[in-house]
Amino acid sequence: MRKWQKKKKPTPNESSEGIKEKAKEKVSLSKKYMPNLLKKDEKQKEKDKVLIKRASMKRSTATTIGRVIMIGSIVIVALGVFSAFRHNLVLSDLEDQVSAQQQDNSPKNNQNTQNLSAIEYFTTQFMRHYTSIEPGEDKQKEREEALQGFLATGLDKDAGIDYANIPGSQRYDSSDVVSIKQKDDHISDVSIKVHVTSMKEVEKKSKDKDGKEKVEKKNEEKKATIYYLVRIYEDKNGYSVIDLPQPYMPKQNQQVTVSEHEENKNTNAAVNNEVRSFLESFFKTYTAKDRSDETKFFFKDSAKAESLNGLMNYVSMGDVSVYEKKSNKGQYIVRCSVKLEQPVTGIKSNHNYEFSLQQDGQDKFEILTMKPISYKIN
Repeated sequence: MRKWQKKKKPTPNESSEGIKEKAKEKVSLSKKYMPNLLKKDEKQKEKDKVLIKRASMKRSTATTIGRVIMIGSIVIVALGVFSAFRHNLVLSDLEDQVSAQQQDNSPKNNQNTQNLSAIEYFTTQFMRHYTSIEPGEDKQKEREEALQGFLATGLDKDAGIDYANIPGSQRYDSSDVVSIKQKDDHISDVSIKVHVTSMKEVEKKSKDKDGKEKVEKKNEEKKATIYYLVRIYEDKNGYSVIDLPQPYMPKQNQQVTVSEHEENKNTNAAVNNEVRSFLESFFKTYTAKDRSDETKFFFKDSAKAESLNGLMNYVSMGDVSVYEKKSNKGQYIVRCSVKLEQPVTGIKSNHNYEFSLQQDGQDKFEILTMKPISYKIN
């Protein structure tokens, strides 16, 4: 049997020779050609060149480029802001020009333009009280108190209604404002259509079964529509009615104008009587039904002829004041008060008119203009 023996250690000479052999083999292996390692080495060399180039760039050149880029950005932003500002400025100038042109083309006397709704409401409320009429002192007092909030100081507290001869009562039903014409910065003429119901006691005759006549009293109601022209004054304190409501018959393209006049009261009694007689004849024709064509004979210009055509009945002529025009001989300004009656309701009311008359021979006059009285506001 083979015996186990310890491995013999190499001698010192053998050990050094083995190490040398291994080192030679490693060196020979490192000198072998490897393509992958060569490509990787070339890429690394290119990266190193770029890093070296960047590192070798002068600091002043990099700073200059950065400053140029920054300044260019600021200039671009500034140009954008200036362009936007200039665009807005042009639009603003254009808006100002359009606004100025619109103001130039608008009516001069348009202070009340924004207040038309308020004027309409005020006039409607006034007509509600004006056309609500009931007999009796208590009812009359209530109506007067209600009207004081609408009428200017100096006007009739009953607004012209003749309470001494009321045949019945009148009820306001509804109303519609037809138009609002501004005369100046403070005065407007409001045309309004009012619907009312008249109520009065009437006697009705009938016969009983035996053929005897009997009389019964019944309350009769009738509806009516009346057109009025109401003159409204406006200031910072509110609104006021400055003239008694004027009845009118609406017509197409109606124009209502008022102008100031020269006043020189006439003292010739004969002329004053002639003027009064002329106006009485005129109002009888002016109010009569189916006589509207005849009113043109009273006017110098027949196209200006007006007529109520039965809307109101003439009752009587009140005060008549005649003023002679200094600038035109034979021409007169006439102010008068006329009492009219609503034919359906029987209500009588006073109304004020202003005429410009031309004398054309003895006892003959022609109407140049006819309008509501023009009052001066203090």
